[in-house]
Amino acid sequence: MKSLYIITLMLCSSLFLSQKVDKLFSEERFTDIIALEHESPNFSGQELYQLGFAFFRAENDDKAIEYYDKALKKGFDNPIVFFQKGLSEMYLKKYDEALKNISKAIEAAPLAEFYYEKYRILYTREDYINAEKTFLEALNKSVKKDKWYVEMVMAAGNFYYTRKDFAKSETIYRDGIAEFPKEYELYTKLIKALNAQNKFSEADIYFDKMKVFYENKELSEDEMKFKNLAVDEFEWKNQWINVHKYFVKPKNTLEGLYILYLIDKKGEKVERKFKIEKTLQLGKTDPEFVICEEIKDGHTTYPIGFKDDRFTLESLRREIVKVLDNA
Repeated sequence: MKSLYIITLMLCSSLFLSQKVDKLFSEERFTDIIALEHESPNFSGQELYQLGFAFFRAENDDKAIEYYDKALKKGFDNPIVFFQKGLSEMYLKKYDEALKNISKAIEAAPLAEFYYEKYRILYTREDYINAEKTFLEALNKSVKKDKWYVEMVMAAGNFYYTRKDFAKSETIYRDGIAEFPKEYELYTKLIKALNAQNKFSEADIYFDKMKVFYENKELSEDEMKFKNLAVDEFEWKNQWINVHKYFVKPKNTLEGLYILYLIDKKGEKVERKFKIEKTLQLGKTDPEFVICEEIKDGHTTYPIGFKDDRFTLESLRREIVKVLDNA
């Protein structure tokens, strides 16, 4: 009778502990879970995983892996264990081991998040061939179209964009917008991919869509605050020039239609800032817009203008380059 009482007490204690760990995990009280480490010999496989994850959140990847392994030994071989173990190995720069474990997770559950981290590892290792294969597989096989799928779309589009394969980048972003019409960053990226191919009219169609989103106050805080959108970028003497277009056409003098930033050679800060401003037209043949530059002591206006707002980005690039070349 006494032994039965002890067994019952042990079962109740184990059940209580299990409920406690689950509750702490659901409440994301990871420090409290770590404090229970001394009781881990009595943990189930799932609880051992939860303890490992708690160490992961505490940025102790070695301890995280230790408990992921213990969870696996106890039969808790959920794909998330292999994924999280691979993630910790990635942060420890154990890339071969990380790829093996994340690949195991993908085999069991082809989730976009799993593919995304595998892609990041391959890209970090400059294994671009397999990185491309990974995101193409992800876009075809991911079983869940979630935020991680969107991240994968953006990574894939950027992969081609940075290699100046703008047509492939365009296709990726178009397909992404078809799947996620409210993911506004995809529109921005598509506009830049189109403008990079000099498809200005098509880019303008998507800019007009973004203008509607702006008017409906649906865009990001920065885009609503600054009232413009990044639409183009091009190189000048190994430096990048970023081009932003305002959503509202200026009505008053000194209001801007475009704003351009020349980024320094390190790619860290703005070196020069130009604005395409509305100017006072004295005659019908006078330009409606001129190129101005913000300088330390004020404002410089260049003798370069545009008759109206129908000029292309191609002509804008050309005129800005003239200003920079003559500096």
